[in-house]
Amino acid sequence: MKNRTPVSTSKTDSKSTKTTKRTVTRGKTEKKVYSLPGQKHDPPEEREPLRIFYESLWKQIPTSEMAEFWMMEHGLLSPERAKKAYEKKQKKQHQLRTGTPVKSAVKLERPESSKKMQSINNGDSKAKKRVDYSDDDDFIISRIKRAKV
Repeated sequence: MKNRTPVSTSKTDSKSTKTTKRTVTRGKTEKKVYSLPGQKHDPPEEREPLRIFYESLWKQIPTSEMAEFWMMEHGLLSPERAKKAYEKKQKKQHQLRTGTPVKSAVKLERPESSKKMQSINNGDSKAKKRVDYSDDDDFIISRIKRAKV
């Protein structure tokens, strides 16, 4: 076997100045190196269904971490935004690894119906009577007798 020297190749997108480098050593391809932080994949084509989904999700819900992380990994964010998203993802992964619980910044309020149920369970209002239907046959017969009379 011949020993090949490492060869570096560069590829530039026609749309942007993002460069991709691929190092080839002894016939094996190593990982690609991207210029944007957190990018792991080549940018998909514009009509790719996943790209359409995540871009529309990003437009509708700008706070969506799922869309932000996907777009960062595929090189669709600006360099500044990609850097912020990458730091956010690293922080989240570190918290998951160490077992530190992640608290949401947004506190959601309970709907009215669950507030009522909570007050009933706490004994704030009249407790509902519980009916025991363990003997279903007597219950059905008594309903039938009432209907006939």
